[in-house]
Amino acid sequence: MIKELPVYEIVIDLNDPDTTVSFNSLVSHPAHEKNFQTFSKQVKYQFNDEEQMITGIAISADTPIYRIDYSTDEEYYVIFKKKAIKDIVFDYARRNNFNNVNLEHDDERVVDGIYMTMSYIIDEEKGFTAPERFKDANDGSWLVSYKVTDPEVYKSAKEGVFKGFSIEGIFNLIETDTTMEEEFMGQIYEKLKKVSEYVLFFNDYPDAVVNNAKRGIELNEKHGNKCATRVGRLRATTLSKRGNLSLSVIQRMYSYLSRAEEYYDPSDSSKCGTISYLLWGGKAGKRWAQSKLREAGILEQ
Repeated sequence: MIKELPVYEIVIDLNDPDTTVSFNSLVSHPAHEKNFQTFSKQVKYQFNDEEQMITGIAISADTPIYRIDYSTDEEYYVIFKKKAIKDIVFDYARRNNFNNVNLEHDDERVVDGIYMTMSYIIDEEKGFTAPERFKDANDGSWLVSYKVTDPEVYKSAKEGVFKGFSIEGIFNLIETDTTMEEEFMGQIYEKLKKVSEYVLFFNDYPDAVVNNAKRGIELNEKHGNKCATRVGRLRATTLSKRGNLSLSVIQRMYSYLSRAEEYYDPSDSSKCGTISYLLWGGKAGKRWAQSKLREAGILEQ
């Protein structure tokens, strides 16, 4: 049962040199509750034995972490938001802390034979999606890879002595008005929105979209089938038969039609830019896709 406790955003102040992340630590109980071997039941390759590489979540975005101040017995949750993680990674880079790793947050157990080879923030809006083996990671999370030249450290991690990463540093805590129930409901809503991109289907596009796709197919055949990619042919076939489209496909449809509109010339039916544009539904397709994405809250009104 989730306790109704205060929720604090954990941040650093880029203008305050005293707030920073100084080390990433290999720990047996990572606070974000993501670990190398049980991050997802489908994940099998966080370790690369040939190169002695370890990859994992350094900070999990929007993941409540339970804390207790033993000096006051105060209980609370902390949470890293996407913006805070970006600031932390920037600060980590400008201080050149990439290879600062210790074991179990012990200052006397600094690991010399470990080197960061990858630092990656998941940012779906900018197209930086999570790698397949970390597909369950929240948007905004920080992924890292380390090459471990110390065989004992690598062996310990592989055997489960160390199960994940845990950053350490000096932070500011900002109390929020959010309750844990609201936080979790918000996360559930975001997950459902993501799922809806693949499980909700639409085929209520106007006849003009169907006719544009059919026209594009005819023109492409007339000019030797040279103006369509495999994806373009597939999209035209679906549209010409009034097939179902998921929100994810509608997003790609709108994105393509927005980019390719400059190559569309209705007065030149032999031009590949014109043919390809029609295969994707033409201007009628763009208008319909835009309206659907606005209804779903994916595009602003």
